Amino acid sequence: MSSPAPELSQELAWELATGGPWPAPERLQGDDMFMALALREGMKGVGLASPNPPVGCLLVQAQRIIGTGVHTRAGDPHAEIMALRDAESRGEEVPGATAYVTLEPCCHQGRTPPCTEALIQAGVTRVVVGIGDPNPRVAGGGLAILRAHGREVREGVLAESCARFHAPFFKFIRTGLPWVVLKLAMGADHSLGPAGKTTQVTPPTIQHWAHALRRAAEAIVVGGGTVAIDDPQLTDRWPTPTLPHRAFLRVVLDSHGTLPRDRRVWQVVPGQPTLRAVVGEPAPLRDVEDLRLPPGPGGCSLRHLLHELAARNVGRVLFEGGGTVARQLLEQDLVDEFHRFVACQPAGGEVLPLDLSGLPRTRARIPFPTGSWEVLTR
Repeated sequence: MSSPAPELSQELAWELATGGPWPAPERLQGDDMFMALALREGMKGVGLASPNPPVGCLLVQAQRIIGTGVHTRAGDPHAEIMALRDAESRGEEVPGATAYVTLEPCCHQGRTPPCTEALIQAGVTRVVVGIGDPNPRVAGGGLAILRAHGREVREGVLAESCARFHAPFFKFIRTGLPWVVLKLAMGADHSLGPAGKTTQVTPPTIQHWAHALRRAAEAIVVGGGTVAIDDPQLTDRWPTPTLPHRAFLRVVLDSHGTLPRDRRVWQVVPGQPTLRAVVGEPAPLRDVEDLRLPPGPGGCSLRHLLHELAARNVGRVLFEGGGTVARQLLEQDLVDEFHRFVACQPAGGEVLPLDLSGLPRTRARIPFPTGSWEVLTR
């Protein structure tokens, strides 16, 4: 007998936006339980740490958590250092503790000192790692150093979950491109609604929870047609406050610069600047930066746009709205993750043909009263 589907909630929406759903710690024991808790610690850094990974770390002594840490900003201390500081602030004794880390500790001097050295000096005697770091500056070196200093190392605990959680960082390291998330709301007829009209396919509660996808990303991109018809503001309205350093780029594909000045997306929002992706040199817009890109199918080159965003340390980008842009992304095999909100009722427009051959796996299908939230992945 299969277990009932989880109920969609704000907490589950955040899990889906960060690569989940994730293993429930209360259903696990031992190393698996503590690694599941470390994953939840790491979730606090999603959307904040790019281009670095949002690593989570726990320090455990005699089956008791004595320190927690998460990496939330490139250049700031890593999760292991934050966990050590947390333990110190609690007056806890670290020597003899076990560290649970979602990603292999770094072993090189970058903008921060190596975490392997900090763990060794603190007297941590056992290190449990979720997944190895593919960064050539680490790539097994962190584990080797820990073992060379007599530390017990166990790797591969909840490896599949940790690999999925850190997949955006892995892609960034291997390809230099951000993780691409596509989001569409469709009717049961696989339509986005009548052409040229704003159609509310999902209820306000689901639209609110879907903002988790914006909070998890560092940039959002929409087509010019969506801006012309729906006039969205494209801001991050997730209810939980974020750290002041976070920047959320709002990008509009306006190849020829034809969208009028009165669109709400051009309005200045602190911490959420607007960029206009254009071909050529259209007339400038005040307070809006232009990204000049080579032409591509239907307008701008989407692949070049991804490279431009990566150069701005965007590790995760959300494409939201626009059937034409969605088709182009899928046809060019640029999508890593597709969040499809499918209503029980038809939307009443033309069927949107989508090539989903590059996204063969269904990671999640969570029902809600008027439809379902489906996540398709590579």
